[in-house]
Amino acid sequence: MVKIPNEIKEFIESQGIFAVGTIGANNLANVSPRIFFRVDEDVIYWLDFFKHKSYKNIQANPWVTISVFNKDDLKGFQFRGIVSFITDEPTKSKIKESIIKKILEKNSSEKVKKLSEKTEVQVIQFEPRVSYSLNPEEFSDMCIGSDIDSTQLFQK
Repeated sequence: MVKIPNEIKEFIESQGIFAVGTIGANNLANVSPRIFFRVDEDVIYWLDFFKHKSYKNIQANPWVTISVFNKDDLKGFQFRGIVSFITDEPTKSKIKESIIKKILEKNSSEKVKKLSEKTEVQVIQFEPRVSYSLNPEEFSDMCIGSDIDSTQLFQK
């Protein structure tokens, strides 16, 4: 796994949102925003409340891309890695509650509160394998962190 430096963890947290890209069995891409998340040293967790396109795509293909960007500073990061569903109940509940608590402290909208009250929630664990800068002045096609040979990614 790729370690997520504190500077990048803080950047993701400060944006409060990132996009998750998935591709399922039909080879159609899906991109969806996530605000219920937690960034640890080498893993990112998020909550899935709906079991729609992303959920189905992940079941077919665990490789996903996460992208976070600040439009004012023209700075961002992209991570490619593998996801899994946390099913161990004590662990799942602990992660879910920590994410919900943190989000409710920052966002008091009724929609967010209503979502946080849903009982059927999937906890998704993302393990980054490759990371890239999305800063235009940098070489955004060059890997800034990897635990694998990124040229071999997604090759069949």
